[in-house]
Amino acid sequence: MTLLPLAAEHITEKEWASLGDHLVANTPKLTLLTLFGLVLEDANPAERATLLSALPAPVRGIWHIIGRPRYARHISRVRAA
Repeated sequence: MTLLPLAAEHITEKEWASLGDHLVANTPKLTLLTLFGLVLEDANPAERATLLSALPAPVRGIWHIIGRPRYARHISRVRAA
């Protein structure tokens, strides 16, 4: 079984959105950048474009200037081990 079909059956859209809000509010911002990098890595080009376009311009800038290089450094350390 996978999570998303179960979530669709048992969690309302409002509840699902509140989970995302809770994650963003309670996760250190640099950790959020790393998590976003993981999501982008597994996304196909169309999904990646959609995700990036949904970000406010300042956040998209932060991703490109800070997040993407930070993620690249982090993942290279993880995969080198």
